[in-house]
Amino acid sequence: MALEPTTAARTPYIYTHPLIDWGSVIAGTVVAIAIGAALTILGVAVGATAINPWAGTSEQAPAWTIGGGLYLAFANLVAIQVGAYVAVRSARWPDHHHGALQGIIVWALVFTVAAGVLGLGVGSVLSGDASAEQAGRAVVDAAQAATGEPTNATPQLTPSETDAVQDTAALTAWWAFATMVLGGVGAVAGGRLGYDHPDWHARGRVERPTTMADKV
Repeated sequence: MALEPTTAARTPYIYTHPLIDWGSVIAGTVVAIAIGAALTILGVAVGATAINPWAGTSEQAPAWTIGGGLYLAFANLVAIQVGAYVAVRSARWPDHHHGALQGIIVWALVFTVAAGVLGLGVGSVLSGDASAEQAGRAVVDAAQAATGEPTNATPQLTPSETDAVQDTAALTAWWAFATMVLGGVGAVAGGRLGYDHPDWHARGRVERPTTMADKV
């Protein structure tokens, strides 16, 4: 009677450390936000210096829209790439994905913080505009009532104004999407660059002398 070979059940591999070093992720995110803010301020300074105040705004608007969008996308790419590099290079353990996982976490955290700050800013601006608009409308209504004109008239946008608003919203959304995609590419690239560093654990180390803090 032939004995059938039996195979022992393989024990699942368990990592002895977490795949994500959150301390390094937060450090890389802070670096990315700081670099992005610095590059944005630089772009505003260059744009304000190079713009010609004597030329018509309609003549410069298309060029500045494209140039501003490209610069913001480039600044975001550089900032997140450097932040991902710092996050992976300073991590205690590799993430087993050549730094890509750690870099993507930096990318996600940067845009989460940016979305939160933008939402708070837009909310405060809208609330301030609403209060100012209500005060101005009250003054206009009082003046119209004094002259016998109808009050609370709802302003209507012309077709050209409606098209302009729609085009602006669509262009802003496309630029934001392109910026996020390029930021993700930069995060992966920066993570892989940070991953390619020497194996520090393989290097020789000098024994640290025992101190009183170790005995406590």
